[in-house]
This record gives sequence, structure tokens and C-alpha cells, in this order.
Amino acid sequence: MLLSKPPENKDSPNGHDKRKKDLIDNLLRNEISIDQLKELRNTINENDLSVIIQRIYDLNEKYILQLSVLDSTLRKLDDLKNSQRNKRFYEKIKNRFRDPDDPRKKNNKIILAEGDSWFNYPIILTDVIDRIAMEKNFAVYSLASGGDWLLNMLTARHYVEELSVLHPDVFLISGGGNDLVGSSRLAAVVQPTPGKEYAKNTWAVELISKARQDIIPLNRQDFMTGVQYLSKDFIALLMFFNLQYFLLITNILKSNKFTGIKIITQGYDYPIPSYYKGGLRIWNWYVPLIRKFFGHGSWLKTPLAMRGIVDPEMQRRILYAMIYLFNEMMIETGRIINYKFPGSVYHVDSRGSVGLKGWTDELHPMPKHFLRTGSVFVDCIRQTNPPAFDHVYLVQKTHPSK
Repeated sequence: MLLSKPPENKDSPNGHDKRKKDLIDNLLRNEISIDQLKELRNTINENDLSVIIQRIYDLNEKYILQLSVLDSTLRKLDDLKNSQRNKRFYEKIKNRFRDPDDPRKKNNKIILAEGDSWFNYPIILTDVIDRIAMEKNFAVYSLASGGDWLLNMLTARHYVEELSVLHPDVFLISGGGNDLVGSSRLAAVVQPTPGKEYAKNTWAVELISKARQDIIPLNRQDFMTGVQYLSKDFIALLMFFNLQYFLLITNILKSNKFTGIKIITQGYDYPIPSYYKGGLRIWNWYVPLIRKFFGHGSWLKTPLAMRGIVDPEMQRRILYAMIYLFNEMMIETGRIINYKFPGSVYHVDSRGSVGLKGWTDELHPMPKHFLRTGSVFVDCIRQTNPPAFDHVYLVQKTHPSK
């Protein structure tokens, strides 16, 4: 008599792995429920995240392992800027920056920054971290690298070592932009004809239902037009970002090593797909130079054109929907974490702050806008003013025509 195989226990090691695989499959098919996403969020690890991103972008494992290998010139420029920043950091430390017996230094803050080119634009531009480091009572140590993926930040874990060494008061993190738009990957997460993938995802729909539209208005026409061109792979990527940030931040907070640490995230502004190289103006002399030599048009406009989306207004609306959802995802992630770790996570929201004409290239604001965003980070760190809502600090909007 043949014995039948006993049913697999969901709580057994094999049953647990199968359950997680089923949840990941549901996520990638855009068939995952809010409760299932919550279940996955509480069991995910770095290996699972690597599997998800491979399947979203059809990448092989070798490519995933090479995420940290940035262009050698870019890496050198990133390292040079960080070296200069971190030299200033140690100069402050050597000057008894953290002296518990000196009442004048009670408000001094040690800050660790990990992130992408909004935190480290290595040539010409003054970026967000440059502005934060201008404060005399802030000592900023930077690991940020232009072009870096959020997944690489999580798997390389350079910030983990520095957290243990520095014991910072504040940890700043900016990531996700390069995962989405580097190497024409934007073409992989849009579809050439309107669809309803967003409407099928109860979690994504709930993000908008929770949005504080009284404070950060939603242009419903732009959003509802643009969101129809987001494929199920973009919705999967959005949930993937939620899982990454949740894992990264909760691992820091669960360690109980960094009592009182404040973690601040940011979510970019609505970019403008463009090939325009910029006219020669004395006060913005660097714009044509950067646009000519650093891929202006290649991040957004060309990938959309690859999918047959060539209308400039439609391209703008697609990016509007993406960035609106990305910021709402960041706010929701912080809300979830703050429920368990009250007052730990804050978000700096830049939506609408750059405007139509405030961009150096497709992805990076002009210095004055980086400076304004950096000033809001300063305000958040000091908490000199209350957040606008739910631990969210807002960068002042620019008039739409500017």
C-alpha cells in the first residue's frame, strides 16, 4: 500500500518557504491583497528582494551582484566628494563636537547619510547634503553615491557598520530613483496603451484614499490619465520599494542599539521628460554642459519613446502618477513603522517644489531647489516647526509656470 504524502504545514520550514513564494508570485501578478502584503512584509529578507527585482526586470543574478559597480568615473567623483565631506566630519569630531559636559553642544547632531544623487551630485551642483552640512552644529558623514540602487544600499549594508561606529542622532536615506530609471529600465514598467493595473491593486488604491489631498493636492486629471500607462510591473516595483524600506528601517530600529535615532526619507519631485539641452545663460551656464554630457533625455524621454509614448504631455502625466504614488508609498511605510516605533521615521516631501523650469536635467533640480529641500531637512532634524501631517515635512511649492 502506498502512503500518501502528508499535507505541508504552513509553519514548517518548507511550508514557510512555499507560502512566501506564493505571496511573491501574487505580488508579481498584481494579485496580492493588503493582508498578504502585510504578511510578506513581516517575513521578507534581502534574498527575497533580489528574487523580486530579477523577475520584475528580467535580470540575471550576475547583474544583480554587479549593482554596486558604478561607472568608474562616477564612482571616483562620488568618492572624492564624500572624502571631502567626511574629512570635515572628523575635523568637527576632533574638536570635541560631542561633549556631554559642554552645554553649548547639547544640540549638536551627528548625521549619517546614505543615498543617491539627490544626496551626492558629485560635480558642480550643490545637493541636499551640501545644504545640511552647512549647519555648524551638524556633523554629516556621507555614504551617498550618485547612481546607486536602493537594493544595493540594503544588501551592501555599508550604513550598518557606520551606524555602529558613529551612533548617529539622525540617519538620512534617499533611494529608489535609480532602480526605476537607470539604464532605460523605465521602459520595462510602462505599457503603450491604457490599462487598469493600478485599479486592480487594493493597496495602491488605498494609498491614494489615504493621501492628504487637502495639504498636497492631487491633480486628478493628470493622475488618472498617467496611471493608466503604469504596468503591473510598476505596481510590483512600488510594493518592492515598500518592502525594502520597511526591512531597512525596521532592522535598524529593532536592534535597540540606537536609542532615539531619527530616520528621514525623501521622495523626489515630478520630473519633466525632455531632450532640450538648454540655452546659454550666464547665471545657468552649467545646464547645457550637464545636459550634453550626462544623459539628458536618456533616463525618461527615450525609454517612454521606446514604448511608443511620444506625446510630451502624456509623458509628463505618467511621471506625475509615478512620483505621486512613490511619495504616498514612502509616507505609508513611515506610518506603519511609526505605529510600532513612535516618532522614529519622518519624510521630506518635495512634490511640486521644483516646478517646470527648475531642473538641471531630467532627474536633478537646480542648486537653489536642492538648497530649499536641504533647508527642510534641517527643519525636520531640529523640529523647530511641527510637521505638516503624519511626520511629513513639506518643501514649499513653486508656482506651476516657473
